[in-house]
Amino acid sequence: MNESRVLLEIEDGVATLTLNAPEKLNALGTRMLAELNSALDRIRVDSELRVAVLTGAGRGFCSGADLSEGAAVSGPREARVEALRRKMEEEFNPAIKKILDLDVPTVAAVNGIAAGGGYGVALACDLVIAAESAEFVLVFTPQLGVIPDLGASWHAPRALGRAKAMAAAFFGDRMSATEAVDAGLIWKCVPDAELESEVDAVARRLRSGPTLAYPAVRRAFDAATTQTLHEQLDLEAREQPALLGTDDFREGVRAFSEKRAPKFEGK
Repeated sequence: MNESRVLLEIEDGVATLTLNAPEKLNALGTRMLAELNSALDRIRVDSELRVAVLTGAGRGFCSGADLSEGAAVSGPREARVEALRRKMEEEFNPAIKKILDLDVPTVAAVNGIAAGGGYGVALACDLVIAAESAEFVLVFTPQLGVIPDLGASWHAPRALGRAKAMAAAFFGDRMSATEAVDAGLIWKCVPDAELESEVDAVARRLRSGPTLAYPAVRRAFDAATTQTLHEQLDLEAREQPALLGTDDFREGVRAFSEKRAPKFEGK
């Protein structure tokens, strides 16, 4: 029996999803995407979940789409275009949207190359922690003659600025993990041998935090890239009352008055 292309482990409120096609640097093929979408659906309804971690097996995080499958699409150009459009809308984009819409904080543990769609998968997560040997590269345009996708066209200019993002897309130069931190593309990089322990520590810290608030912060910060200040104030007025009504907020107030660390339960 073939091994699963996405491994899912849930322990103490932390779900770890591992892309598992190391022989292809975890390229996103039809089977992997189906399993990834299924795994994301499963954890989405887990009421005990507090954190989700996404990583890759072997020496790569994700090399992007499995191009061998794209090459198999045949027929007239119009038919190929339609088939590939459906593939994006039914397989690729739903996975990214499910990551973005999870009601828990998400962490990408980038253990190696994050290229093409893998770049987009990593940046769909709230926090990105990379091994020092990891690299980020937009291979789409210089190698394939296409635009960055899986959200990379949204994340890159916002993180890098338009000028640097355009150069990264046009030329596809590799960006080291250290450079990615300095450029503001990702949060942190650590020595390769420390990646797992660092991600575990971050996951534990998030797990004990106010997990209802983290997705609200995500929504607020994403909206801030396109909204006016007046619109942002309106968003805050919509989001904040729901959080002020949580048990976590009440616990935070008690802990503050009692001069102790709060014990949040995500309720």
